Amino acid sequence: MTAFDFSLIDRLPSYPAGAGRLLLSAPPAHGQPLLLFVHGAYHGAWCYANYLDYFTRHDVACAALDLPGHGGLPQDATFLHAGIRALAVSVQRAAERLEGAVVLVGHSMGALPVLVAATEMARAPAGVVLIAPSPPANLPGAAALPLVPEDILRAPPGDAEIRERFAGCAADVDVSAIRVRLCAESPQVLNDRYALRVAVNPFAMRSPGLCLEAGLDDPARHPDGQDRAVADFFGFEHQLLRDQPHAMMYGERWESSAAVLLDWYQRTFDRRRRGPR
Repeated sequence: MTAFDFSLIDRLPSYPAGAGRLLLSAPPAHGQPLLLFVHGAYHGAWCYANYLDYFTRHDVACAALDLPGHGGLPQDATFLHAGIRALAVSVQRAAERLEGAVVLVGHSMGALPVLVAATEMARAPAGVVLIAPSPPANLPGAAALPLVPEDILRAPPGDAEIRERFAGCAADVDVSAIRVRLCAESPQVLNDRYALRVAVNPFAMRSPGLCLEAGLDDPARHPDGQDRAVADFFGFEHQLLRDQPHAMMYGERWESSAAVLLDWYQRTFDRRRRGPR
């Protein structure tokens, strides 16, 4: 599978999850937790196609979620005014539908509905993984960003920004496979993050976690030390992946980021399965 081949996602069975859509790659096996991948702004479950293939081949159950209005789901007036907490409902519904132990994995903006869901679900997730996360509002020193107009959907970035910020690739690389799948974004969702409107109680976090920092990320959105501060805020392990762009799940070196996540998963849950020594 090449870095920009997302066709796997079009072949997976799908199920409703609130106003979102759950795509299942590999069902739970061996009593181990399932990885539930949640995308960020402008994206959809498709952005995890490489990860879904990788973890299925490594015998780890996994699924991805199309949040409402993403991945080809309808973008109506409800979506225009939907914020982060509305998206968190679909994360919770997806986790409930999966029934067994689930590790919630959120990328960028998707980290916020994952954190909200993880701290408010009746049954805590088995784990939480944040990939280049947007910070919660109550993170000390979190960086706010300029707001966007709230009366119109926000168009997705063009090729230059896709190459520079998302994929971290050269200017002559064809990114049309990414561009055609990106969607417009709810301005409410964006401004919830930009204006730091969504606070998450760190004392309500009951799950072990991992925060992956992209070393090639945009310093305006991820200033030095912010991703590590997010990890410390929730008591998560932090790893800086110096060669990774913001969308490390499909960047040219995506497999090395998947290997870091797999290592954390095996260290965390294989140890738990063996029990105390």
